[in-house]
Amino acid sequence: MMGFAEWTLMQEGGRVDAVSLLLRVVLFLCLYAGFSIAQRFWIRQRVLRNISVPLNLLVLVLLLLLLLKPVLSQLIPSVLDIILAVAIFLGISIGLKGADVVLFDVLAQWRKRQQVPLLLRDIGRWVLSLLALILIIRGFFPGVNLDIFAMSSLVVGYIVGNATQDTLGNLIAGLALNTERPFQIGDWVTVSGNTGRVVDTTWRATRLRTKAEDYIIIPNASIARDAIVNYSRPTTHHGCYLPIGVDYESPPNAVRSAILSVLRDVPEVLKDPAPTVYLTGYGDFSMNFTIQFFIADYSRMDPIQSTVMDRLWYVFKREGIGIPYPIQDVRLSNRLSSERCALEVSRSAVRELIRQTELFQSLSEAECERLVSSVDTVPYAAGEVLCHEGDPGDSFYVIRSGSVAVLIRGADGVPVEVARLTSGQFFGEMSLLTGERRSATVVAQGDVDVVRVSKKAFAGLLQADSELAGKLSILLEKRLAERQAIMAIPATGAPVPENRSMLAARIRRFFGLAA
Repeated sequence: MMGFAEWTLMQEGGRVDAVSLLLRVVLFLCLYAGFSIAQRFWIRQRVLRNISVPLNLLVLVLLLLLLLKPVLSQLIPSVLDIILAVAIFLGISIGLKGADVVLFDVLAQWRKRQQVPLLLRDIGRWVLSLLALILIIRGFFPGVNLDIFAMSSLVVGYIVGNATQDTLGNLIAGLALNTERPFQIGDWVTVSGNTGRVVDTTWRATRLRTKAEDYIIIPNASIARDAIVNYSRPTTHHGCYLPIGVDYESPPNAVRSAILSVLRDVPEVLKDPAPTVYLTGYGDFSMNFTIQFFIADYSRMDPIQSTVMDRLWYVFKREGIGIPYPIQDVRLSNRLSSERCALEVSRSAVRELIRQTELFQSLSEAECERLVSSVDTVPYAAGEVLCHEGDPGDSFYVIRSGSVAVLIRGADGVPVEVARLTSGQFFGEMSLLTGERRSATVVAQGDVDVVRVSKKAFAGLLQADSELAGKLSILLEKRLAERQAIMAIPATGAPVPENRSMLAARIRRFFGLAA
């Protein structure tokens, strides 16, 4: 038997020049070092980053063949064949991995298509790699009996399978999930009590990303055993349900109308299917309603519901609809006293605001006081619409605090902001005095408090003062000229403006006064 000291890969009679070998080895190390340095710059590219390990191995093998081929040729032929086979297999592996990343990551994102699960991609790449390996072995080593490898694989597979039953269970469950496809990458789901967006499904587990930007990794076997709720299928539309209670003094139809008006003005609430409001029961302290509406993006459910509930508070406040809660107050007299003080302070502020408003400066002290006692102070939330362009109206608004944007539809139908009104300014005088439809849409730019003057509140003043209509027509004439200037209407295309006598006649007619 040949001893270990006599064992060699050199062919019989082979010789190697030690100096030449040393120079080639030094050059080999320098070139690989240069490649490693260059790799630090292009490794940031996604495709190259995914093939960095096999690419490093391939570069090593190619440098061996390029620089040390004279040495390798002195070895027994099988050594060179093995190195060539390894180089070809690494090249095929790199090509498969690069094609996988380009097709299923880069192009899928660019074309905005659903990504293929990692498990299927990995299995497909492994199958192709195995076929390539068999062909390479057949080509370079035709004398190798592959049946022996097959039998060995079965034995090893049986041993490993018994040792890794859980892992195989996860693998089989992963294959079942990818076959049945109860969810896709990007879907919002609830699985095993966890809610999140599906990031990927590997051979062992499925990964979810929650709304808190955390990852939850759930074994595929657990998912296969539990119920799955998919919020993105069959459509991305998701129904939301909000319970709310109101006091018994509020008419149900008025409550329903107020809620629907809120849902109409929240942009992310879908118009189709239309929102609905149901009276679902009578409780100890409240009438209980359930609000149902649909949204297009489940990930936005929490902020959309918050916006709806915010605006419900404001509209209920404006409409005098109470949200009751059980409470026992033993300081009734102090509370009533505090409420009276707060009411007096509020009335004083409204009185001062009315006196400073240009439309009411012709009112006498008694008329101003009478008007103050009949107006309402109402709140609006940021983004709420105070009035819609084209809607009928018979009320007038004075901004007590905050600011609003005045929007007018352009020629293309897109609203354009033409003015920004702040505290002390007013709008809606044409609707109040003539019943004209709203000429613009007014949107709150933050929390806004306005003093609202209705036709009913103003009718008594006009009936008591026969000259008030004429005084108001002067102001309306001025406001109409200002509006025409803001809208930049060319003189040739503008409608003929009404003069003060025509406006005074319209005011008297609207309020049913004698001409």
